[in-house]
Amino acid sequence: MKLFKRLPLLITAVISVLTAGCIPSELYLKVDMSEPGTDLKIAAVLPLSGRNKVAAEQMAEGMKMAEYELNANSVTGRGQLQLKFFDSKGSADGAMEAVEAAAKWGAAGIIAGYSTEEVSDILPHAVRHQMPVVIPLATSNEHTDLSPFVFRNSYTDRQQSEVLANYLLHWRQAKTLGIFLDESKDVVYQNNIARDTAQAFQDIGGKVTATLLTKQIPEEKDIVALLKTDPEAILVTFGGKEAGILIRKLREAGFTGIICGPDSWDTDELVMPLQNMKVGECLYTAFFNAENESQEFKKFKKEFRKRFYYYPGARETQSYDAVKFMAVGFYRAETLLDFDRNWRSIQQHQGAAARYTMLPKGDIDRTIYINTIGVRRNGKGLEAFSRFSRQIQYSRIKMYNPDYYK
Repeated sequence: MKLFKRLPLLITAVISVLTAGCIPSELYLKVDMSEPGTDLKIAAVLPLSGRNKVAAEQMAEGMKMAEYELNANSVTGRGQLQLKFFDSKGSADGAMEAVEAAAKWGAAGIIAGYSTEEVSDILPHAVRHQMPVVIPLATSNEHTDLSPFVFRNSYTDRQQSEVLANYLLHWRQAKTLGIFLDESKDVVYQNNIARDTAQAFQDIGGKVTATLLTKQIPEEKDIVALLKTDPEAILVTFGGKEAGILIRKLREAGFTGIICGPDSWDTDELVMPLQNMKVGECLYTAFFNAENESQEFKKFKKEFRKRFYYYPGARETQSYDAVKFMAVGFYRAETLLDFDRNWRSIQQHQGAAARYTMLPKGDIDRTIYINTIGVRRNGKGLEAFSRFSRQIQYSRIKMYNPDYYK
């Protein structure tokens, strides 16, 4: 995008700060938060009327919970947090209009969601206004590379792919992997997952037998073609109900190996096509663990239930953490360097969703969960359901490799 041509200028500006001791205008924040007692205005730019409307509403409730807690427990010298929602409409034009409206309102920073494409539409406009952006859910590898004003509390596609590859090969002992990639939607996300998982799997000694591209749920001939390559595990890069339908088709075709997927599987729609069948071994990465035993999550879950009358999921929890972390970043911050220093003070912090360590250049070390699909009997037959299996700190995946201990 043309607006990101400013990135070299920002990098040059950072170098000049280090060498000359002065701070150029490109690194000043849109809103000066250095004065004690200054109110912090955070804009949430979400697809409130787009195809991801439900996800946006869930994100909004997690953010409202963070706003309530921060204002109820304000530390001395910190002003009130004001949170306002702007509708991106799930479109490029809507994203631009929403960011412009947020800037006019006086927003200091932006929480951007929901999908990779939606966040990509938001970033250039927010950066142009020199507003830090925090990404709670979109996982594109490239987002934090585009500008030093972009931060995340989500893991990346590469990180979840590396965890998945290492878990398959070193823990589940699957040496060969086949991949189904649907090119009809979420193309950037699916391409990232397919490419990064294949690369990570091969880097640690596995073999990718085939990658099959489709424009829809694979037909019988496509399934047979992939199974003929004899994979021990199959990666399905798309999610939701479509992934559930393919799992059923693969089992009906006789595949008994591991079927796995990324965090796009983490939806109630996944198990809808899997009722009254033996699902076999299926696993996927996730942001969230409903069985999390941390005190931070237990407290958040209890208070959230009181205010919103249901238990929070990944979208609520990630968004809650994002607002809390943005408030940390803005504490007494006048420049991007102040914000970044505050942001990187978050070390081994147990948030509601995960344990976080913020790293230079927008990188992050955090918990990634592995969920599986279980089956239980109810009064009518077999019922499929998602369940937590394991949690992995990204920085520790190297310890899964037996060679690590040699």
